[in-house]
Amino acid sequence: MNLLIIVFITIYSINFKEYYQCVYYLLINSFKCMKSDRMLVLILITCISLFLSFKKVYGQDISVDSSFYKKALTYSEKVYHDSYGDQSALYNGSKYAQYPFRFKEGHPFFYSTEPAVGEVIYNGVRYDSILMSYDETKDVLVINDFGNRIQLLNEKIEQFKIFNSNFIRIEKDSSSSELVSNGFYNVLSEGNLTLLKKQVKTVREEIITSSELIRVIDEKNYYYIKKNERIFLLKSSNDLYKLMGDRKKEVQQFVKENKLKLSNDKQDMLTKATGYFNSLKK
Repeated sequence: MNLLIIVFITIYSINFKEYYQCVYYLLINSFKCMKSDRMLVLILITCISLFLSFKKVYGQDISVDSSFYKKALTYSEKVYHDSYGDQSALYNGSKYAQYPFRFKEGHPFFYSTEPAVGEVIYNGVRYDSILMSYDETKDVLVINDFGNRIQLLNEKIEQFKIFNSNFIRIEKDSSSSELVSNGFYNVLSEGNLTLLKKQVKTVREEIITSSELIRVIDEKNYYYIKKNERIFLLKSSNDLYKLMGDRKKEVQQFVKENKLKLSNDKQDMLTKATGYFNSLKK
């Protein structure tokens, strides 16, 4: 690493215009030795983008090296995808339609508006270290591929993980008729009882004046328990307890001792109670 820093400084002292080009190739060639560390590849590609942007910041002529930039970007994409193996099947979705307006309150995505590195099982194949976002308003998974945002085909997604949260796709049928909709459900606790959450986001428009319209995101959460291949809607704590059989009193005691209340934090109470039930020996 120290040697790498020295090389950077030396190149910089020679010529700034040549500096970013040399840095680019230096980092790109280092990818070939780091194929096993995919997270590092993502970080280095981000660094490259920053180095290239210096050219614009310092007001230099962009057109001079436009051909180099295009070739360099094409090469970087090739090295990146080669390091992951064949992922062409993952990038056959449709172009994601971004929102043409801003939201006064809330946002459509799970957890953050910024994409995060996650993994997905798509068409039976697991792909990891994928930059992605989950749009809860449209209920679609979006991947980022060098500036392109691709919406994956829902029917081909078995499950995905983002922001340390696991999601599975469920289709409504006779055993899951209480589900609010088909789509992706967050697995909060897994075991003999599996706790699922569906966060539904909708766009609401408010007319402020004759010339002003604002949009806000409304959220509604649904919680379910999956037991013996059947799925039950949880409207109250009793809906959960009645699925616990002879372990009901033990769980109720646990909830009481830990001062868990549905009214204070519904997700916390349901997650901890279900997790405790799943930890009990049968």
